[in-house]
Amino acid sequence: MGFRTVRTVMVLLMTAVLWAGMLSGAALAAQSKATREDVYKAAQKTISYYHKTYRQKEYKGILDWPALGLFGFGEDVSGARWTVNGKNGAWWREQEVRQGIGLSKTKNTDFQRTIIGVCAAGKDPRNFGGLNLVEIVKNTMLPSGHFADSVADRKTGLPVGEDLVNAHVFGVIALHCAGEPIPDKEKCVRWLEKQQHKDGGFTWDAKYFDDPNDYELVESDVDMTAAALMAFAVLGEDEANPVVARAIDFLKKKQLDNGGFYSWGTENPESCAWVIQALSLLGQDPMGPEWTKPSGGNPVSALLRFQLPDGSFTHVLSGDENLPIYDNGMSTYIALYALADAYNKKAAYDLLHEKYSPRMGQAFQ
Repeated sequence: MGFRTVRTVMVLLMTAVLWAGMLSGAALAAQSKATREDVYKAAQKTISYYHKTYRQKEYKGILDWPALGLFGFGEDVSGARWTVNGKNGAWWREQEVRQGIGLSKTKNTDFQRTIIGVCAAGKDPRNFGGLNLVEIVKNTMLPSGHFADSVADRKTGLPVGEDLVNAHVFGVIALHCAGEPIPDKEKCVRWLEKQQHKDGGFTWDAKYFDDPNDYELVESDVDMTAAALMAFAVLGEDEANPVVARAIDFLKKKQLDNGGFYSWGTENPESCAWVIQALSLLGQDPMGPEWTKPSGGNPVSALLRFQLPDGSFTHVLSGDENLPIYDNGMSTYIALYALADAYNKKAAYDLLHEKYSPRMGQAFQ
C-alpha cells in the first residue's frame, strides 16, 4: 500500500471518528429527562387539581391566568365541565369587570391579562362586561411606541407612563391573543430594543440614569428577558435581530446545569416557565438538544421538579432534599401554560391568535 493510499485511509478514519463523536455528543445532549408523556401526565394532575379546588367556588377565579393553561390543553372553561349552577370562571369575571374589580386604570396590565383570560375562555374581548378591552389597550400606545403603564391617569384621564417593560410586553401579547394587529409595530419594536442592557438581558422597568456608568451596573433578570423575547417573537423578530440574539445568549449563560434557571434569589419554576414560553414563541423546542444539558435537564424537566403530589406547583424546593414543600397559586398557573406550550410544541398565545384572527369583527355567540 503506497504512502498516498495510507494517508487517505487515515484521513477517512479520523473523519469517521470525529463524526461519530459529534453524533454521539449530539445524541447525548438531545436525551431529555422529561418526555412529552411526562408533560401530559403532569398537566393532567394540575387540571384535576383545578377541578377539585375551584368547583366548590363555582370556578370563580379560573380567569384570568389559569384559563390560559387549561385552554392550551383543550379545556373549555366556559363549557359544561367547568360550569356549576350556570356559573363558571368567565361568568364570574364578567361580573367583576362590570364592577371594575381587578381593573385598575392605573395598571394597564390589569386590562391586558383580562384580555388573555377572556380569549382563553372563548369569549369576546371586544364586548366583555360592557367594555371593549381590546380598543382600550390598543389606545394606550404612546407616540414612542410604548404601551403606557396606565390606561388612564388619575389627573388627566389619559394613558401615561413609560417605565414598565412588562406593560409593553403584555400589551403586545394581549392584542396578539385577540387577533388584533399591533399598531405602529416598528416603533413598538424600537422602544423595546432600547431597553436591552449591557449584559444582553432586560429588567421589569426601563432605566433612566443621569450617569452613563450606571448602565454598566444593571443586572438583568431571566424572567423579563424571556418576556421581552416573547414580545419580539410576536412582533416578528428572531435571531436575525442582534438584540434578540443577545437576549437568547443571556438566557443560555444563565441556564443551570440541571436545565433550570435562578432568578429573584432562588431557583424557581416561574423562570423555567418564562423561558419555555419565549422559546415556544420563537419556534424553538425547550426540550430539544439546544436547551438540554449533558445531565438531561432542560427548562421543562427542571419545571417538573416543582410539582406537588396533588398537581399544584411550589415556588421553592426544600434546602436539604430539593423537594417541593408547599403550593403556590402563581407557580401553578404559570407552570400549566408553560407545560401546554412544551406539549403542543406551540405557544398558547399563538393558538389563541389563530383562533381569534379569522373572527375579528364577527359576532361572538
